[in-house]
Amino acid sequence: MVSAMEVAVEQRSLESVKELVDNEYRDEWNGSRRAALRALMFYFQGHQSIYLLTRISNIKLNDNANAASVTVYVGMAGDPVEKSKSLIDLNADLYRFDIKLKKDGDKWLVKSARWQSARSESFEF
Repeated sequence: MVSAMEVAVEQRSLESVKELVDNEYRDEWNGSRRAALRALMFYFQGHQSIYLLTRISNIKLNDNANAASVTVYVGMAGDPVEKSKSLIDLNADLYRFDIKLKKDGDKWLVKSARWQSARSESFEF
C-alpha cells in the first residue's frame, strides 16, 4: 500500500490515490476522505513534479491481521530523490505520517492519518 501510494502521488493520479483511501476515512482534524483528496488535488496543482523518498519505520498488525498501524517518513521534492542525503540539498519537505490501515478483501486501505514535520535525521535508517 505504501509503495502504491508513493507511485500514485508521484504520478499525480488522484484516481489512484482515491482507490487506496477508505470511504470512512477520518483524520485528526475531522477531515473526510473527500476533504483529504481535495487537499491533495490542490497540492498537485501547486507542484508540477513530485518526487518522494519514503522510509517505513514501524508496522504493527492487530491480532486478527485485518488492521495495521504504519509510521512512514516521507521526503517530498520537486526533483528526483535517490538517497536521504539528497533531501537537504533539494530543500525537500520532510514529514512523518502515522497511518491506520484496514484490510478490505485482499487490499489495504488508509482509514486515518496524522502527519507532522520531520527532521532529516529521521531518514537515516
